[in-house]
Amino acid sequence: MNTREILLKAQKEGYAIGAFNAANIETLKAITTAAKKLNSPIIIEASKGEVDYIGKTQLADLIKNYRNELNIPIILNLDHSESFEECEKAVNAGFNYIHFDGSKLLYEDNLKIAKEVVKMCHAKGIPVEGEMDHIQGSSTDHTKEKPDDVLDKTLYTNPQKAKIFVKDSGIDVFAAFFGNLHGLYSTEKHLKIDVLEKIRSLLPNTFLSLHGGSGIDNKDIMMAIKVGRIVKININSEMRVAFKNALKKSLDETSEVAIYKITPNAIEEVQKIVEGKIKLFGSENRAA
Repeated sequence: MNTREILLKAQKEGYAIGAFNAANIETLKAITTAAKKLNSPIIIEASKGEVDYIGKTQLADLIKNYRNELNIPIILNLDHSESFEECEKAVNAGFNYIHFDGSKLLYEDNLKIAKEVVKMCHAKGIPVEGEMDHIQGSSTDHTKEKPDDVLDKTLYTNPQKAKIFVKDSGIDVFAAFFGNLHGLYSTEKHLKIDVLEKIRSLLPNTFLSLHGGSGIDNKDIMMAIKVGRIVKININSEMRVAFKNALKKSLDETSEVAIYKITPNAIEEVQKIVEGKIKLFGSENRAA
C-alpha cells in the first residue's frame, strides 16, 4: 500500500497510526521492534534537528531496509518542516510523507508555500500535512509545568478558517489545535473534543492529525479517534524522557564502555512506550 492507502485504511477502520520521532539508531530499533511485535503500521518521523543529526538519505535508506526486513507498513515523515527547500530535499531523499509547518508565518505566506509543497509532492504521489495555527509547547521536558501554564485557548483552530485553508492549499492532512500541546507536563492534557467535532464536520474528506500526543488523557485520545477520526498521533516527549532516564540509570550502574551494551535498557523503555501507544490507538494487528 502507498501512504494514502495506509491512511485511508486507518480512517475507514477507526484507528490512528502512531507517528514516533526517531533521533538515532536506538530509537529506530525501539519503534520498529514494537511495531513488528504488534503487527502495526507506523509513521517514523524526524524533525529538522533529528534529520540533520542522522542525515536525510541515511534515514530514508534505514527505513527502506526496515520495510523490507519487517514487512510492515512504515511511513517516513519530515516533521514540522518550515521551508519549501527542506521539504524538497526530503522528497528527493525518499521521504513519503511531508509535514510543512508554516504556522509561524503570515497566513498568506504559509498558504503560498503550502501550495508549492503540495504541487511538488502530489506530482510524486506524496501526501502533505499542513498547519495553520501554531500548536504551542515544545518537545522539551515540561514536567515541572502544568498545561494551563502554557496553553492559550484563544489560539485553538477556527473550524471555518481551517476549511478555507485546506481548500485553498490542497493539503491532505490538517494538523488541528484543540488542547494538544507539544510536550510532557506535570498533569495530563485534555482535549476540547467539541472543537474537533466542528473541524471534522467541515472537513469530512480531510485526514486529521493530532500533535502533542504525549501525556494526553487516554479517554480523550480514544474520543479524538472515534469522534474526529484522527488518523495520525504524534509521540515524542514521552519517548525522549524514557530514553534519557533509562540511559542515565544504566550509566550510573555500570563501568561498561561498549555503547551497544549500555543502551539496551533505554531501547526497551522506549519500546514499552511505543507498544502502549499502538494498543491505545487501535493499530495493533492492522498491518495486513
